[in-house]
Amino acid sequence: MSKRKRKAAREPLPAPPPAAAARPARDISGALSAGILAAGFFAVALAVDSGADSSFDAPKRLLAVVFIAAAALAAFGFSRWSNPFRAERGTPPDPRAALGCVLFALAAALLSAAVSPRRDLALDSVRVVLINALLLAIGASRVAARRKALLLGAFIGAAGINALVSFLQAKNLWQPFPLMTRGDREATGAFAGNPGYLAFILALAGVACLSVLLLQRRRLFAAAGAVGTVLCLVGLLVNRNLTSFSAFVAGAGVLLLARFGRRAALPLGALAVLAAATVLAYTPMRLRAAEAWWALRQGDWDHVVTYRLGAWAAAVEMARDRPWTGFGPGTYGEEFVTHRLRAEVAARRRMVNPLATSSYAEAHCDYLQPFAEIGVPGGIALLAAVFFLFRGLVTALRRQPAGAAKTEAVGLLALIAAAAVGALTWFPLQRPISAMPLLLLAGRAWRISSQAPAEEPEEEPAA
Repeated sequence: MSKRKRKAAREPLPAPPPAAAARPARDISGALSAGILAAGFFAVALAVDSGADSSFDAPKRLLAVVFIAAAALAAFGFSRWSNPFRAERGTPPDPRAALGCVLFALAAALLSAAVSPRRDLALDSVRVVLINALLLAIGASRVAARRKALLLGAFIGAAGINALVSFLQAKNLWQPFPLMTRGDREATGAFAGNPGYLAFILALAGVACLSVLLLQRRRLFAAAGAVGTVLCLVGLLVNRNLTSFSAFVAGAGVLLLARFGRRAALPLGALAVLAAATVLAYTPMRLRAAEAWWALRQGDWDHVVTYRLGAWAAAVEMARDRPWTGFGPGTYGEEFVTHRLRAEVAARRRMVNPLATSSYAEAHCDYLQPFAEIGVPGGIALLAAVFFLFRGLVTALRRQPAGAAKTEAVGLLALIAAAAVGALTWFPLQRPISAMPLLLLAGRAWRISSQAPAEEPEEEPAA
């Protein structure tokens, strides 16, 4: 063998060229599910049936059920099954504890409906509860992970349309739904119908837009976030809802704390000054705040909370009557008057709402109503689920390295904090216009908190 041949034999063969990275398969069913949900946001936010007895609420509830069921079927019915609630190894126990509490509460709701004194109504309501619970699974699945931008954009877009219509109503430039009301505040609900419902979704959308402004590095997105924040703030002022304005301020405060950490003192001070200046600059909102401050100084707590004491007292009486199983999902409105009267007798004082809305179909506190409807054990389980979800998200925020996952965790924490504050004196989970985004957010927060620290959420594959 020649020297040249022996030398060639000793040299290692060149490595073959690396194979092209396999492109992930297109997730058609996930894209379809996200598209259905995006369309559902617009449908629930804008649909009105002027011929129905409940022109706003009835069509929105029906459309929500249809779109949620269709989105769940697309996400899980036409693809290989994968458990959306699979927690990664090495993560804290909070996500599993939150999931266990939610499952216990759902079981309590089923039992409560089965033994309810208003069984037909409760069974109808629990079916809607179970369909809405599918949003938790969709939020924890690949659908929200890969198409979160589409879903967020659809929600903000639907809220923005309502904000514009509300502004036109307030200026009396366009009244698509002329209403006979005692004042002009009730006539600014746009396609949401109720100014309180609209104000709450504007608070959530405002926090979402502010998150985009502060967390996105692309100038175009940041500019869009700034415009969206201003639009939502204008809508909040037009509707003069202190609960929703407080929810926005709380969400913005948590966002600043999570974003700037120890350097948040100055931004938080600026937020407080801006919130006070905004209220003082707009006369109707200033009068609304002055009215609440006057009632606080007089010690008229029922006036301070806009005559919610009767609603809360009725819920407490319901929980006392049936502490283990409650009266069944959806029965609060039917039991309200009876139990409010009992509460008045026990307290030896009247708790009547002098406003036009003198009766309540909800307890105006999403933390209290489950105790009345599904019993004390189920109510405690839901409160524990909220606690574990918050703690898991905070833990994930600390454990995740800087990157997309940490940025998303900051935004989720701010949005859920805003919802948690609003739920103290409102009922966002009782209305589809706010329940749909909130349950998706809860599912996505669960997924973020159950991921290993080094893992980033999946992004939508390139076309």
